[in-house]
Amino acid sequence: MNAPESVNLLDRFVLKNLQITQLEARLQQTAKEAGKQEGKVELNLTPRTVQADAGDNLPAYQVGAQLVCDGGGAQGPGPRFTARVAFETIYQQVGGDPVDLAQFTAHHASLTRQLYPLLAQELRTLLLRLGLEKVHLPHDLAARAKPVEGESIQLSGALH
Repeated sequence: MNAPESVNLLDRFVLKNLQITQLEARLQQTAKEAGKQEGKVELNLTPRTVQADAGDNLPAYQVGAQLVCDGGGAQGPGPRFTARVAFETIYQQVGGDPVDLAQFTAHHASLTRQLYPLLAQELRTLLLRLGLEKVHLPHDLAARAKPVEGESIQLSGALH
């Protein structure tokens, strides 16, 4: 059995618009000592169809992107916190045969190479404002498809 062909949507689509829709951070417990702590980083992408302009031959899709970072456990040595950043983006196809929503949804994880660094930059700013400058986000997240009716992808990593 052959593995399904992976398509990099960034070869056919450009980021046309990006809007921050949520910035939220909460420090539940401070810590006396800053030490190594456990945490979780999760990225969720959800694509949707965008109403096409009358003259457009190629489609555009809206992608909701959310990065959530939970740090510290109930008994952990470091601070306990939650931070969340969300974007709404529009990706416009600029070349090739038109990509339908099913194809776009099947391959939208390829957009993480562009969206994760943008989300992580905003998240780092929130963490700095909480005084959590020693929290380091992963440089990259490993893709792990989490099918939610075939429309959403989840990527996870760990804090260090």
